[in-house]
Amino acid sequence: MIPLIIILIAVVIFVQIRSMEDPLKGIEFDYHSTKLLVEPDEEFDIITTLTNTKRRFVPFIKLDQAFPKELLIKDAAPTITSDARGYNRYIRTLYIMPRSKYIKRETAILPERGRYIFQGAYLRGGDFMGFNDQLKKYSILREVVVYPKTVPTGDIEIVMGGIMGDISVRRLVMEDPILVVGFREYSGREPMKAISWNHSARVGKLMVKQFDHTIDPAISVVLDVEGKGLEGDGDKKEFAFSAARTVCQSLEDKGMKYDFLTNATTADSFMRWSYLTESIGAQHFATIMEGLGRATHTHVESFSTLCENFVQKRLYDRFVILITIKDRADTAKDIAYIEANNGGKVFVISAPEHIIGGEPADESGIFSETAV
Repeated sequence: MIPLIIILIAVVIFVQIRSMEDPLKGIEFDYHSTKLLVEPDEEFDIITTLTNTKRRFVPFIKLDQAFPKELLIKDAAPTITSDARGYNRYIRTLYIMPRSKYIKRETAILPERGRYIFQGAYLRGGDFMGFNDQLKKYSILREVVVYPKTVPTGDIEIVMGGIMGDISVRRLVMEDPILVVGFREYSGREPMKAISWNHSARVGKLMVKQFDHTIDPAISVVLDVEGKGLEGDGDKKEFAFSAARTVCQSLEDKGMKYDFLTNATTADSFMRWSYLTESIGAQHFATIMEGLGRATHTHVESFSTLCENFVQKRLYDRFVILITIKDRADTAKDIAYIEANNGGKVFVISAPEHIIGGEPADESGIFSETAV
């Protein structure tokens, strides 16, 4: 019995001596999310990995991860506290064997639009007997961008109905509404129905038809978020972001090209955002969606300057879908300026009114397609 006790004491002393070295030496930490861009309430996984590169047992590690307070982890088991920066700290205690990994996969959601930063972690390690304690910070930043939600499509469809109605009228007065004036190489952004399979077979690569531009609708989506810092401006801007997403999605679904112009800023220096030239397809839409997800509640220029910039682009005879946080009356002067210099028609989505384009609905609820 005594020899066994002596052996156990010797083992404990040996383990204690080994663990009294820096307990976090050789410990590598990393984490990532399985998705960078998500819909609101879309599930994604956060994968945390601790790697022990040494041939020694680490008996105690406290893992303290800082996640955005809006993040919801399903079936969260660790202790959760909050800090002064507004982050939730997910804390768990564990051990790690020699030359091994600890991997934790957790399912999470983010309910609201925005860019969310994950702030890395603190690791605290200790020796076998609890005498030695070391703290180490791992500043590994990760981000997840949440798209805006869609808004009810009834009002949006009023705008689209007005545009489609005008397009139908134009086509009725054209001699040949399906005149093909040429072909060009398929870029991946055009709808499949635009591909000329016969011409593609002749040249050996995918080619799309080019139609007479006199019947091709020209559409611009303009997003304005200039505010006065009043209470409720934030909600109006969130509605505007959602309305912009819904409008662009509707145009994509209908196979209609459009360009995009905004005075909204984005978190970090997101490129190709303030103006996107006319296009259609997954890449065009994805760029707009990521920008809308990253968009902040600040603006780079006034609404009037935004309208002037649009006119200076010399985009003539266009349908303009204007999404703004202003009251309709506050936009009339600038809209008249666009129409006088553009020759097209402006449809308004006013966040304060939640009504869309042309004239406001009359008492019977019938929408007028006449532009403001």
